[in-house]
Amino acid sequence: MDVKMPDLATTEGTPLVIRRWLVAVGDRVERGQAILEVETDKALTEVEAFTAGTVSELLAVEGDDVAAGAVIARFA
Repeated sequence: MDVKMPDLATTEGTPLVIRRWLVAVGDRVERGQAILEVETDKALTEVEAFTAGTVSELLAVEGDDVAAGAVIARFA
């Protein structure tokens, strides 16, 4: 299952920067668990998992600017 970056920015075109992953490949994740911290133009926000699963791949690294809707991880 693809995990996409949610639209957290309050203004269009504002970069979303991955500041810290809170999970690693192989970790079991429950729905609602915080999986990463994202910085917007105004705040540092935790992103929660929308579904349970095991992290099989992290496609973005800390410091990356990521567009809303981009696939950032995969859960098995």
